[in-house]
Amino acid sequence: MPDRPVAGEVEQRTLAEAAPEVDGLKLRGLIPYGVESHDFGGWREIIEPGALTGADLSSLIATREHDRSQLLGRYPTTMEVEDRADGFAWAVELPDSPTGHDARVAVERGDLRSTSWRMRVAKDRWQGNVRHVERIASLHDVCVTAEPAYGSARAELRAAPENPEPTGSPTPPQEAPMPEVPEGGGLLRVGDRTAAATGATPEARILDAIASVARGECRDLTRASAAPVEPDDLRTVLIQHFRERSVVVASGVPIIATDSKAVKWPMLTGDVSVAFYDELEEITESDPTLDDFEVPVKALKALVRMSSEAVEDSDPELLQVVSENINTAMVLKGDRELVAGNDLKGFPGLLNIAGTQSIAVGGALSWDHVIKAVGLLVEGNVPGPFAVLLGARPATALDLTKDADGNYLTRPEGIPPIYMTGWLPVSGGASPTTSAVVYAPGQQLAVIRRQVTVEIDRSQEFSRDAVLARGRYRLGLGVPHPQSIVKLTGITAPAIA
Repeated sequence: MPDRPVAGEVEQRTLAEAAPEVDGLKLRGLIPYGVESHDFGGWREIIEPGALTGADLSSLIATREHDRSQLLGRYPTTMEVEDRADGFAWAVELPDSPTGHDARVAVERGDLRSTSWRMRVAKDRWQGNVRHVERIASLHDVCVTAEPAYGSARAELRAAPENPEPTGSPTPPQEAPMPEVPEGGGLLRVGDRTAAATGATPEARILDAIASVARGECRDLTRASAAPVEPDDLRTVLIQHFRERSVVVASGVPIIATDSKAVKWPMLTGDVSVAFYDELEEITESDPTLDDFEVPVKALKALVRMSSEAVEDSDPELLQVVSENINTAMVLKGDRELVAGNDLKGFPGLLNIAGTQSIAVGGALSWDHVIKAVGLLVEGNVPGPFAVLLGARPATALDLTKDADGNYLTRPEGIPPIYMTGWLPVSGGASPTTSAVVYAPGQQLAVIRRQVTVEIDRSQEFSRDAVLARGRYRLGLGVPHPQSIVKLTGITAPAIA
């Protein structure tokens, strides 16, 4: 299954365009409606007409290559926008500065021949492998760049000449050769810049920011005035790591991004009344019973200590290891809490949610127990698909089970996908036991707050010869319907070797 974006994340798109006209300083671009993108590695995208109507433009800027240091304009002072039938048009007067001059020359030469933007999608739907973006919550920035992803729009530089003279029909712009789509599709992560010399990815920006912290200084990189790291960049990196390393997210639990300390989710607690009626008989009105389900987000933190000498002598190998370690530590801790969290300062994980269904195994786990758990979910009208979280010990014991003739047993049809995890606790003693979880991932919510921070402390190098790096983010698990989880308890967990 191709890696698909999730509504709520900040996403970057880039579109190819016709060769621009250059006869002034007016730079124009268009985010097209109703145009199918190039392949993004197994899926395509269409922005529906009106998707940007009412979008938040409070932070909208125009740049070159999404580089804020190359600012070209800001809405609504030096930038104009128009939501039209064919797309969302924007125009900016290039500044009389080296940045504006360089951008004009690059567009005139054809070096910059594409328009790019970063958006946060609020609502989408999928038809096969085509994503239809129905509503965009906010537009962060637009820029001129060189990488294509859409093929039906243009960026132009134009203005009336100083001494206009009557002319005939205007000469239409000439179509430029379409650049090739980069291998793996055109989807870029937040903060990617196709032509920036440094800081090309969020990961690289984090490394640059860590390396910029001077001796004796303690700095929050997400709020520093020099070489800052955008919280959206950090959140995107974190979510990407969650997708790659979290068993819970891999099983299909959606990630919801939020700016709030808690998320309220509408929950259906009672159905409408349905009955048979005679012809022309008046139908009795009824309403479904709804309630708000609140998902609080709790703080998770990770701390990494490194030698100050190693920081000075290795550039950027150690910093890369540390940055990776911060992300990994936070993701692994978060994944553990999603599975088996029971911390008073945190939140209960899937294994410790109150009100779930359960099956007492009381011995070796068999496929019968998993099939019965699926039956309980179906009987409770829980929509699938389903998944199984299983520890390495019972999973290995299942795989080693043989029939009377010594042949390995095959997995029965209908068994949900199994995700092995080390987070399910195993009791001690001579006869250790563990638990497993059979559940509907789509009925759970993993909530991450956008304010992800990274802090570097070099204030104690003199006495301790150490540099500290700390990462923080907030995470929560929402289970509106506990009956969508079945716990299998008392499972024999013999040692693997």
